[in-house]
Amino acid sequence: MVDYDEQQATEDAYRFLKSNSTASLQFGENIYDVSYTFAPDGRLVISAMVAMLQPCDIVMFVPEYSDNCMELHVSLVQFKEDNENGAIADKWQVYHGEPPDVQWAFVDIDAARFHEMFVDGEGLCRENAIAVQEQSICKTLNALKETVRMVCFKHTKVDVVDPFVVGVDPLGIDIRAPFGIVRIPAPSQFITNTDVLRMFGVEG
Repeated sequence: MVDYDEQQATEDAYRFLKSNSTASLQFGENIYDVSYTFAPDGRLVISAMVAMLQPCDIVMFVPEYSDNCMELHVSLVQFKEDNENGAIADKWQVYHGEPPDVQWAFVDIDAARFHEMFVDGEGLCRENAIAVQEQSICKTLNALKETVRMVCFKHTKVDVVDPFVVGVDPLGIDIRAPFGIVRIPAPSQFITNTDVLRMFGVEG
């Protein structure tokens, strides 16, 4: 029997969550496809229907409802698209385009099940340690589209003809493609912008 390693299970679950950007959300008897991003404090962000915000049990299946998906038991916290939260909603739109719904919500993860292992939700909510540098990194890389395209193909085997870098965190780089989000995993954890840029042959 394989020993249960809670720390490793949490790490594997977190990396899986970061490597995806879509989910099926079950609320009541309904299932609805959503796209998500991450707020600077680590919570997930979605565009939400009013019905989702009513009191009920909510489960997210990442990246969709299937036999091998991650199952998240979550709570939604509505927020308004103003003040500092405006930037959070704006980032979602940079990732995914026009939102399908007019409400916004943070997603608090209470618990998760991944590969038959249970994970505490607290371990899946982590601040982006390089959030302050993120916008500058994206701007630099988006001026190097051919380089980004080559690095993306090298690490993911996905050829994105017109890549647009939309996000960076210690575990990887998110690129918007016509068909969705492609994630380039970090070869080793990024600590500073220099670590990210070096991957693309740029001295920070």
